[in-house]
Amino acid sequence: MTDEKKPWLITGASGLLGSNAPRYLSSDLELLAATRTGEPLSGFRGSVALDLTDVTASEAAIKAAQPAVIVHTAALANHEQCESDRALAHLVNTEATGQLASIAEEIGARFVYISTDAVFDGATGNYSENAQVSPFSVYGETKLGGETAALAQTNALILRTNFFGWSPSSTRSILEFFVNNLEGRNPVRGYTDFTVTSIYAGDLLEQMELLIDSGASGIFHLASRDARSKFDFGLSVAEVFNLNASLISPQSAAAGTHGTSRVRDLSLSTDLIARTLGHPMPSQLEGITRARAERPA
Repeated sequence: MTDEKKPWLITGASGLLGSNAPRYLSSDLELLAATRTGEPLSGFRGSVALDLTDVTASEAAIKAAQPAVIVHTAALANHEQCESDRALAHLVNTEATGQLASIAEEIGARFVYISTDAVFDGATGNYSENAQVSPFSVYGETKLGGETAALAQTNALILRTNFFGWSPSSTRSILEFFVNNLEGRNPVRGYTDFTVTSIYAGDLLEQMELLIDSGASGIFHLASRDARSKFDFGLSVAEVFNLNASLISPQSAAAGTHGTSRVRDLSLSTDLIARTLGHPMPSQLEGITRARAERPA
């Protein structure tokens, strides 16, 4: 590929974050979709079949594509599934990440790993990149393992985050949960004691590209600049979308039926990325407002 710009390979291209890449990354980038089946996806120049349980089977195709950047968004992200199948979670989130990072190093590609705020236990919140990690779940544990595996193989860019947005199924994010239910006039509950710094997917992708272009590597927290509970997030969604906020009732995260307590403050400090890029990260309200303006037809 000596006469054309090398593409960016996006793993998890059919997921919430990956599917938004063609819309928010620069239009002059050639994007390749990496999915389990390798099916063509709208907005991508081409596709690669990638099964994270067998990265070796896809290694030749990735090397043939010669991407300049591999953005690894794919993961086994369901907390309950990770708890019930620790081996699969380790294989997908840790081992596959290390294998992809090794391929990136071999072909001279930048490796960008989308990690998570769940590498922390949520006891204090406002975590910096240097804060002590202490995952509260198998998901967080195996994603942290992915960070370690990636950094052991190449000069990776690790982005810890929590995000919301519009997914292909319209059912994948906390934004869609509140919008769908409130538009359907369905009463819902919002956790008052589970706090995050969730960022709009479009903002995440745009800030990620700026960080890649800056040549940055290592660990960064790419999140919103403000922390909100799930309950407060829902109230903001109701306000921005002109929906009935009285349908949202407060609930403690400890009262749910999930196996792992979610009474946590997983908010991330974005001071480092703000200094690096020279501007603050967007707020959650700004992200929700943008999400309404950019809602798919």
